[in-house]
Amino acid sequence: MEIFSRDGVDYTIEECSVGDIINYNEIIAVKIIRDILKENSRFCRCSICIEDAFALTMNALPPRYIQITSSEKYIKSKNFIDEAMIWESAMKALEKVRGNPNH
Repeated sequence: MEIFSRDGVDYTIEECSVGDIINYNEIIAVKIIRDILKENSRFCRCSICIEDAFALTMNALPPRYIQITSSEKYIKSKNFIDEAMIWESAMKALEKVRGNPNH
């Protein structure tokens, strides 16, 4: 099994599937980075820069793993991280990558 691949990974523990557990911030970060890139032409769109910006964004945010079916519950919780914070992290990451690209 390749360590950086989810292909072939069995997400079953004691007959309970945990494959539907997601990092909520990951989904919102993808959406926000897409929106930022759509509105700003100053950022590089090569795969290396996009991957670096996404990784930096995610590293700046605390993970928020939830069950797919409990997103409404999470949004109302005290642990909720709003889109403004994720947008700010994404902008910082994109600016950092822009100032020091790895290509």
